[in-house]
Amino acid sequence: MTENKQLSTIEKVVFLKSVDIFAHATIEQLGRVAALTEEFDIEAGEIIFHEGEPTDAIYIVVDGTVRLERNTQIVGDVGSRGVFGAVAALDLSPAVHTVTTRSRVHGLKLIVQDFHDLLSLDFELVKAVFKFLCQLIREPRAKN
Repeated sequence: MTENKQLSTIEKVVFLKSVDIFAHATIEQLGRVAALTEEFDIEAGEIIFHEGEPTDAIYIVVDGTVRLERNTQIVGDVGSRGVFGAVAALDLSPAVHTVTTRSRVHGLKLIVQDFHDLLSLDFELVKAVFKFLCQLIREPRAKN
């Protein structure tokens, strides 16, 4: 598979707007988030992190699929526009899943300390993320 071309900041903003955790954020806020993300590519069959390990980032799948496992049981898959590692990263707790790529994955990685720094400066973005977390509690999904 060929390398994915790097996304421009505008492409990242448009993409992030379609991702649940950022659905309630403004374009301006998404621009700041996009500037903090780094793109990554991981081949199929690679483990991104193990259950119980510290998680320092929120991962967003642009293209490809990852599998989530907990206690060696398959919990589900996360595909395009899906997020994983978010809850563990946001509360600085160990990962609750082992995450393995099922196909080649192109994605965005948001270092949680950078995101926390941004949240400390933007209460409206905090409220947007809280809306996502409340939806997660009301409608649990394996992908988060």
